[in-house]
Amino acid sequence: MANQLRAAFYLLGRNYRTWVALALVALDRVNIAWGVTRGVTYGLQDSLFRDKTLIAIVLFAAAGVAAFDQRGGALRAACGAEKGRTGYVVSRFVTVAVATLGLLAAAAVLDVIAGLVVPGASVIAASPAMCAPDRVLAGVLTYLVIAGVGFAAGLVTRSQSAIATAGIVVVAYVVFSVLMLAALPQGAVTQAEAALYELVGFALPLEGLTADVMFAPYAALMPIDSLRAFVVPLAWLAALLALGNALMARRAV
Repeated sequence: MANQLRAAFYLLGRNYRTWVALALVALDRVNIAWGVTRGVTYGLQDSLFRDKTLIAIVLFAAAGVAAFDQRGGALRAACGAEKGRTGYVVSRFVTVAVATLGLLAAAAVLDVIAGLVVPGASVIAASPAMCAPDRVLAGVLTYLVIAGVGFAAGLVTRSQSAIATAGIVVVAYVVFSVLMLAALPQGAVTQAEAALYELVGFALPLEGLTADVMFAPYAALMPIDSLRAFVVPLAWLAALLALGNALMARRAV
């Protein structure tokens, strides 16, 4: 496993998609700071984690790990070793997690720097309630799941294009959302239907991206659901790891 991890981090540093993702994070922060100079302001619910561009960048970077292995001989080499298939999946999930944390850390540092250069450009400084430790942990777990989905999608599709893999994930999520909206009945909702929608919402590991506000007695963020924020994402990560192992166990490389 140690050799697998060393190889995975070695390849991560030579994967141009990782550096492209880092550059995109910087451009995203510059664009946000530019928007502030043109009158954009932040509210109570704004957060670094709720940046859709950052979500897409993390998804791209994770899919890029799988794409890089498809293009090179890393996948075949890893699976040729003793217990190589399991080691490959675990090492790549660890690598994807580290890359995701690195991108989030870079976004946070650049956000603070932007706030020093352009007054009001730091969303972290503007929305301290969204930076509470439990919300940060929930956001990180949500991003790790998003990255895990991106890597798993790369394993499933065997695509050599990170953009195509990330696009497939985005399209699948949009289709799922549209189908859920289309399934909403017109008029009154039965108790069973309400329970079904609640179950679907509970199963999605997106609590780290939500920010509901209560207005009485004053405007404030509602507490997050700990079960959805922490347990559900961890269950998703375990399921994605199991899926990756199952795919590699049956895959010819």
